[in-house]
Amino acid sequence: MIYKLANLSGDTVSVPQLIFSQLPRTDGDFIRVALYVLSSGCTDARTIAHDLGLKSVEAANRALQYWAGAGLLERERGNTAAAPAPVPAAQAAEIDLASINDPYVGVLCEEAQTAFGKALSRSDLQRLVGLYLSDGWQPDVVLLCCAEVARQGRRTVGAVARELVRWREAGVETGEDAERYLRRAQQREEWCAEAAKLFGVEPHTLTQWDRRAVARWHEEWHIGADMIEEALLRAENHRTIRYVDGILRSWRSQGLTTVQAVRGKGALSPANILATGKAPAKPMKDMFNRNWNAVFDEETEG
Repeated sequence: MIYKLANLSGDTVSVPQLIFSQLPRTDGDFIRVALYVLSSGCTDARTIAHDLGLKSVEAANRALQYWAGAGLLERERGNTAAAPAPVPAAQAAEIDLASINDPYVGVLCEEAQTAFGKALSRSDLQRLVGLYLSDGWQPDVVLLCCAEVARQGRRTVGAVARELVRWREAGVETGEDAERYLRRAQQREEWCAEAAKLFGVEPHTLTQWDRRAVARWHEEWHIGADMIEEALLRAENHRTIRYVDGILRSWRSQGLTTVQAVRGKGALSPANILATGKAPAKPMKDMFNRNWNAVFDEETEG
């Protein structure tokens, strides 16, 4: 189908060439905000978010900061109450110069300082901007990471850089990836808290192996709290995640996926507690001796 520009009537709005120059670099919401501001003259983030149906007022704020960095908007000197602790002008100018005046730099610097609740040094700001310009991270991913490490109480750019390494190893590249990653991490924390309560320990005492095991129960084996409680009953005095993992592994290898099926099968013996799909292990008095560890060597190394 071939199109041509229709003859327009009614009010028109002049659109600066600056906006067209930014089309390859920004997304739809930012363009919508720019056109809204040009049409209405309104720069109130709350009003913009409401009228355009944005996800949050913060999304409108980021768009306004972007266009301020691009030169479409100017900051009013008298309206600084909501702004984060500013960076000295000379330092900001250096960073802008080093980054070829990229509008996203201003967004990164301001939002990161807001997330940390403090002003960042010149070197910290340069390192932060480097995550975007040199390491290839999208600005929204960097800011999501800033918010996450701040939530954990680690308010430094170094913590952000280290966390982003872990995110990349987990396959995070875009903002959508980061949001999924954070939701999964939050869910895993909730599962660990529930498991710790069942085992009568504090969540912070769980080892990395314990946490991986709990995540595997839910994500891969689709095991609920009822099955974990049943395994704890069979564990008797061996109330550890490692021991219960062996019981659950045995049940799974036998196709026992419900409490009813487990109870119908009868009590477990030490031999089938250790069954992993290979030849049955010999009865063992101590579940933490060398043979038990051998069963889990591969996972422990992971």
